[in-house]
Order: sequence, then C-alpha cells, then structure tokens
Amino acid sequence: MPKVNIQSETNLSAQEAYEKVKDLLNNDAGLKKLDPKYACDFDDASLSGNANGKMFKAAMKVSEKGSGSSVEIIVDLPLKFALAKGMVKSTLEKKLIKILG
Repeated sequence: MPKVNIQSETNLSAQEAYEKVKDLLNNDAGLKKLDPKYACDFDDASLSGNANGKMFKAAMKVSEKGSGSSVEIIVDLPLKFALAKGMVKSTLEKKLIKILG
C-alpha cells in the first residue's frame, strides 16, 4: 500500500491541536465523501487515533514540540489509488493549515 505522510507544526498546545484534528477527522464532510464508511478510534491519553474505511487507513499522532506541537498523519492507500497520493497529501495539508492556524 502506498503511504502518504503529512506533518504539520503549530503554536497550539498538543492538547488543543489534538482536539482540532480529532474534530476534523470525525466531522469533515470532504473526508466522509471520499469514504462514507470510515470510522475513527481515538486514544485521548496518548493524543493519537486511527481511521479505518474501505478506501483508506490512517494513523494520527500529536506530540509536543518546543512551545507548540507537531501533528503527523500517515495514510495507507490501496494500490489502485497510488496516483492520487499527491492530491491526498495536498488536501490534508491544506485542511491542517486551516484548522491549526
């Protein structure tokens, strides 16, 4: 499976960034449109989570970095979607920039 690695840094605390990314993954209409059957599972204590669906799998982890935090999302795409790798990466990066300020 081709992997897409998205990393974003923010001045928000790790907890604030985690809550924003958790909300994005749970409620973003665009993501649900791509795979209406995907479901998220979060571990609030470790500031991490997973999304699993028919079209993709993703793992998310937020960690403290300096006075802010770092968000990493790794998406596993089926081989048939390998050509969409760049589009997936740019779309998620734009969404993260928007919510993390």
